[in-house]
Amino acid sequence: MAKVLLVDDEPMVAKALYRLLRREGYDAALAFGPHEALELLERFEPDVVISDFRMPGMTGAELLAEVHRRRPLALRLILSGCADLASVLSSINEGEVCRFLTKPWDDAALAALLKSLLEQRELLAALWRPFQGSEASVASEAVQSESKLVVRARRQGMPFTTAEAVALLARFTGSTVDSSMRIVGGLLEQHAGKVTFVAEVGADQRLTLELPLEAKAEGRMPK
Repeated sequence: MAKVLLVDDEPMVAKALYRLLRREGYDAALAFGPHEALELLERFEPDVVISDFRMPGMTGAELLAEVHRRRPLALRLILSGCADLASVLSSINEGEVCRFLTKPWDDAALAALLKSLLEQRELLAALWRPFQGSEASVASEAVQSESKLVVRARRQGMPFTTAEAVALLARFTGSTVDSSMRIVGGLLEQHAGKVTFVAEVGADQRLTLELPLEAKAEGRMPK
C-alpha cells in the first residue's frame, strides 16, 4: 500500500484529500504545515507528498525541495489554488516538483494521475537501484516528471574516466531488462564535458543517464 503525506494549512482541504485517498486504498497522513510535514517525513516514509504552495514559514516548493533531498524517490506534487507560477515552474524544471495541480481538483483525475505516477516511480527506482550499489565515491540523483525519468551520477571530487563511464552505462542499460522495460531507441551523446544516454521507453516516457566526463576522455567514447 503506497503512503501519501498531505500538507495543507487549511484543515478542511487536507481532510477532504485524506478521505479521497483512503477510499482509493492509500495509507494517508496529514500535516497542517511544512514543519510538521518534515517531522513526519522520517517516521511515515511517504511514497508521495502532496503539498499546498502558500503556507506560513515555507512555500510548498521549498518544502518539496527538502523532501527531494531527504527522500529522492518520493513523488512531489503541488496542489494549490494560488501560487507563484514562476517559482513552481522553476521547481519543476529543477526536478524538485513532479507535477503542479490546481484547486479545486477532480477526484477521479487525481486518483488516476497518482496511479500513473506511482507506476513510473517503480520504474525509476529500478533504474536508480544499481547506482546505490556503486562505490561510496559515486553519488546519484533520481528525477521524475510527467514525461521523463532522469538518473544523474557523479563521482566525488573528479569526473569519470572513459572506462568508468562505459561500465556505468552498461549497468544502467542492463537495469532496464531487470525492471521489465524495453528500450525503444537509444542515443549516446558526448558534449559539454559529459556523456548522456537518452532512450525512449514505451510510448511516452523518456529516460536519461548523465555522467560528467574528464577532459582527456572527451572524443574517445566507443561507437
